[in-house]
Amino acid sequence: MDKKKIARKIAEESIVLLKNADHILPLKEKKEIAFFGRTQIGTLYSGNGSGGANIAGCGTILEECEKRGIKPESLLKEFYEYKASAEQVTEEDEFDWTKVSEMVNSGIMYEIFGKYKAPLDEYDVPETLIFQAAEKTDTAIFVIGRNSGGEECDRHLPEDYYLTRSEESLLKDICTHFANVVIVLNVNGLIDLSWMKKYASIKSLLFIGIPGEEGASALAGILTGEINPSGKLAVTIAEHYEDYPSADHFSWDKEHLENILDYESYGLSPEENGSTGFMKSPVTVYWEDIYTGYRYFDTFGKQVLYPFGYGLSYTAFAISDALVKKQNGGIMVTADVKNIGEMSGKEVIQVYLSKVYPAEGVERPYQELKGFEKTSDLAPGEKEQVKIWIPWRELAVYDEERAAWIIESGDYLLKMGKSSRDTFTVGMVCLRDTVITEQCANRLAISGCNRGKLLFLTQKDCTECQPEDVYEKKPDGGVTETAVISVTGEDILAGGESIQAEKEAQQSLPELSIEELASLCVGYGPGTPFAAVGDRSDPATIFDDEGKPITTNSHPTGYPGYVSPAIAEKGIKSIFYKDGPAGIGGVAWPTEMLIACSFDKKLWQMFGDAVGKECEEQQVNVWLAPAVNLHRNPLCGRNFEYFSEDPYLTGVCACEITKGVQNSRPVIVCPKHFAANEQETFRRGNAGKNVDAVDSILTERALREQYLKPFEMLVKDAGIACIMTSFNKINGSFSGGSHDLCTHILREEWGFEGAVVTDWGDMDMVVDGADAVAAGNDIVMPGGPPVIRQILKGYEEGRVTREELEQAVRHLLIMIKRIRLAD
Repeated sequence: MDKKKIARKIAEESIVLLKNADHILPLKEKKEIAFFGRTQIGTLYSGNGSGGANIAGCGTILEECEKRGIKPESLLKEFYEYKASAEQVTEEDEFDWTKVSEMVNSGIMYEIFGKYKAPLDEYDVPETLIFQAAEKTDTAIFVIGRNSGGEECDRHLPEDYYLTRSEESLLKDICTHFANVVIVLNVNGLIDLSWMKKYASIKSLLFIGIPGEEGASALAGILTGEINPSGKLAVTIAEHYEDYPSADHFSWDKEHLENILDYESYGLSPEENGSTGFMKSPVTVYWEDIYTGYRYFDTFGKQVLYPFGYGLSYTAFAISDALVKKQNGGIMVTADVKNIGEMSGKEVIQVYLSKVYPAEGVERPYQELKGFEKTSDLAPGEKEQVKIWIPWRELAVYDEERAAWIIESGDYLLKMGKSSRDTFTVGMVCLRDTVITEQCANRLAISGCNRGKLLFLTQKDCTECQPEDVYEKKPDGGVTETAVISVTGEDILAGGESIQAEKEAQQSLPELSIEELASLCVGYGPGTPFAAVGDRSDPATIFDDEGKPITTNSHPTGYPGYVSPAIAEKGIKSIFYKDGPAGIGGVAWPTEMLIACSFDKKLWQMFGDAVGKECEEQQVNVWLAPAVNLHRNPLCGRNFEYFSEDPYLTGVCACEITKGVQNSRPVIVCPKHFAANEQETFRRGNAGKNVDAVDSILTERALREQYLKPFEMLVKDAGIACIMTSFNKINGSFSGGSHDLCTHILREEWGFEGAVVTDWGDMDMVVDGADAVAAGNDIVMPGGPPVIRQILKGYEEGRVTREELEQAVRHLLIMIKRIRLAD
């Protein structure tokens, strides 16, 4: 299938219909529609930063709707077209980030291009135009856009998450004059929707996120009914910002240091946490612990506007004959899904796990997604059986006291449905004895100086938690005797279900000097600000005693700062890395936030295969994606390039895309940002403002069960050979300098074989090159001579050994070998 058609298909299957009162959609009559909002003509098809893509000539929502026969009211159309010709249309990032790597090789680019840009005001539509349009039609479409925030800056709460004053005024006018209003959310993250309840005339709501270059065409197809929406929310939409449990523990206002949470905000000592001499030592405390997203709202009985997994269709589906069977390695859940409506369409069936446990058991969320499947396109009256596989490991939790993954004895309910709040019980798993599925060791725990000083969310403090109170009351026959499965420890431990990549043999090394080893532990390029611009005088490597460069760039298309060093005479060649999650400068794909809403594994593989082909065409060896951090807070500036609030959905999505990319070609993925990089504000500190890098403080259990889980799935189920560490600290240690993270967990526990690279940018409050290599972070990017000198200094001081340098280079060579083996 043509790449553009794939991009359109992804958007078609991912767009989420959230409201459709009076069945206003699809638009059945060939009548005029009043289009409002600057984003109808300045359609946002891409995010910004490394998750962005700049493609000229993308169709706008207004243009694509006209092509499908939707006639816009002429005077309003003329008004917006005039405005578009005279003023800036969107807050789109005017800098082409797909080419920034060719010019800028250091972290200073984040300070220059990572500044917050507020949403632009809506145009002031003359009242006479609104009156004239209302005389011709009773139906209006208001497109609301957001492209604020990004790398190094989170979105703002006023005039961003909340509607701007100009949007509020325009919305009021629209809802006053039109009986039928359709809202389209062309946004790079969630916005406040509490106003949906205020206006009865708002009949329909569509979430299209940032849908890629074919997104406007996909939306037009859904509005006309040529396409039946089948997307489901990969996040929970709460009624108010304050309803999100992270709301009081997330800093976004980097322009005002006094508003940034720091150690002192929690009664902690920056000195004891190793942060000394700074104007500010920021922290982000994961107070919500294991209760992110729907896990929080469902466990604590909180009402929401739109639940996780929710999405409407133009048809209806019935689920019947659900069956649960124990099989080798896990549980198979099957059910029949029938289209009982009048239009063909697809449905997503979801399975959640709830444990029935006494108060003394290990605390767990009320329910967790453990499997899902999307049907094929079902004609009216057509039926299909879905099969959902749940491996035993998905029943396990991490017990910090035992430092082990365990499945506690007790009863586990399996609930099936169409969203997290529309389920019925289909089976129960009964386990007599507790089973330890994996013995670990405590890693990356809360720093000793902070223990006992921080409180995290727990059900033990909630005396009125009634999760069932927020669910619709539906007939539920409970669990029949035939749906009860008895499980023993022998069943669970009978065999591993992970598909781990084969272990590489110990990689042999050519004879290398200390200088050569250090030079291979960085990227090839100057590693200094704007070195590729101007006189290009900064060297890309260090030189030997004869003045000869120790390394070179042997890649035919790769450029300094994004290639690995080569030593041709010793058989070491360069490989080429390129951003990012929305593509590598070819097709502008839908962003991950929307892609996850398709809940379609085959589609994700198709997307990965298409990106892999793009990489192969451009001779890119390492795609710097997927990004698998979680949606912890709706203000995170990079939520558009992250999949979901749910670690399991994120992991499955990332694994399927990875399998598509790495399908028998010389291309591999590099998942990022490892780990706990859910806040952009001061993620890498700021030397100019004398601000330290933010410290993500969270429990070991939350880290392992949620924020590390997608990475673990990628290692064990998708066979990745490269991974990118994040800039931030985790419980006081830089991610890239954490031996616990980069060696003990990643390699010793998960069995990772390959190279660990840092994120790009080595100039501010980020890990020292020698410390990174010693911790198991093999390559510092973009690196260059500045970091080579750091590593050599660390070697002289004994902070990194020759053995550690050799091990890092072995990992690089294993990664290179994996790329060539795929060729």
